[in-house]
Amino acid sequence: MRPQDAERHFLDTLRALNLDATQDDELSRTPARFTQMLAELTASLHTQPPPVSVFPAKQGPPDPVLVCALRFHSICVHHLVPFFGTMDIAYIPGDSLIGFGGVGRVVDHFARRPQVQERLVKQIGEHLEETLQPAGLLVRCRARQLCVELRGLQKRALFVSSYSSGALAGGPQRDEVLRQFAAQEVEP
Repeated sequence: MRPQDAERHFLDTLRALNLDATQDDELSRTPARFTQMLAELTASLHTQPPPVSVFPAKQGPPDPVLVCALRFHSICVHHLVPFFGTMDIAYIPGDSLIGFGGVGRVVDHFARRPQVQERLVKQIGEHLEETLQPAGLLVRCRARQLCVELRGLQKRALFVSSYSSGALAGGPQRDEVLRQFAAQEVEP
């Protein structure tokens, strides 16, 4: 579909909802703005995950590596409204370490598509596992869902989803990582 086709269809949707640009000048460019925004928010649907820098891990006791409170935003696949929050990622290195910027690029890649929070967390976790082959991995997402806040329940809440494997699927190391995540929490 061409962008102008999407704009025309969205204009028809606005008219069907009795939102008419002839009665409100602010609506005149809304179809173009809305379709451009959706194109940006779904940009990774047809692209591969970004390449990430991976470095050899030094020998020694495998302490977890943590990246906390990475902000992200995505759109709910059910309602096409935003959900946003923070992503915490911890892994126990196997043979490789990932560059910290790579973690953020992976999060952004999978968030740039219509999503549900649980699938987003799983996609990030599976991609990091495939890339790093860690001894343990824990991905935790805390997010606000505007589909819940704007309709239905109409209450603000934080939804938490996680993905874990290996040595961080349970036990004392997982508990310590979760304590460290909690110490770094910021408001989504």
